[in-house]
Amino acid sequence: MAEEEGDMDEDGVFLAFTQGPPPSRGPLRLALDKAFFIFLAFFLTLLLLEALYKLLWPLPRAKFGDWLLRSPQKEEELEL
Repeated sequence: MAEEEGDMDEDGVFLAFTQGPPPSRGPLRLALDKAFFIFLAFFLTLLLLEALYKLLWPLPRAKFGDWLLRSPQKEEELEL
């Protein structure tokens, strides 16, 4: 098997790099690429915001309890 690998032409390995730059993309394909990347950024932003919302939503309730739901009259009674 080592003999078979030794017979391989080493110049063929670099054939992909000798072909020159790829042809330029058309305006429609560039527009589709741009739309896809905007959609991807928007989708990932929404996923991140949803994760932050689920992570931070219980924080005020755990820290303050139902203090935020009390009425101003009850707060006055507590001050007296």
